[in-house]
Amino acid sequence: MNNMKIKKLVLSGLFAAIICVTTMFPHLPVGVNGGYVHIGDTFIYLAASLLSPAYAVAASAIGSGLADLFVAPIYILPTVIIKSFMALMFTAKGSKLLCKHNVLAIVFAGIICTVGYYIAEVVLAGNFISPLLSTLQGLIQPLASGIIYVIIASVIDKKKGFLSST
Repeated sequence: MNNMKIKKLVLSGLFAAIICVTTMFPHLPVGVNGGYVHIGDTFIYLAASLLSPAYAVAASAIGSGLADLFVAPIYILPTVIIKSFMALMFTAKGSKLLCKHNVLAIVFAGIICTVGYYIAEVVLAGNFISPLLSTLQGLIQPLASGIIYVIIASVIDKKKGFLSST
């Protein structure tokens, strides 16, 4: 195995661990169905902005799926699917993390997250009405994760040469 592939695997594993931990701790419970708000999505956005799509999807799915295994197991399957699609919105191409594409990706990832979990909760609840409350409360997460991503990405972008080493 060559050094670049090893580096990508290590970074993917590191991001999966960070995503898992930041999804689990700290988290703010939302609604009555076991949902919660966390900053793990920030690190999904960062992984997807630094890694190729396959590695970013793997890190996102594994990290988020493990977090749900420990915190909300009923959501593992929807989470793996939703977080994978969220990661696909971002690009690692270019010299900056905070490019127009990735700023728009925050919006699209937020829509995927909100709509995806609404659909999952409709299936779990068996109706279209009761999941609306938690969906509205769940809008906080994509907004908070997006703001934190913008802050971290702008700091990383200011550090010259960081992206050339990843």
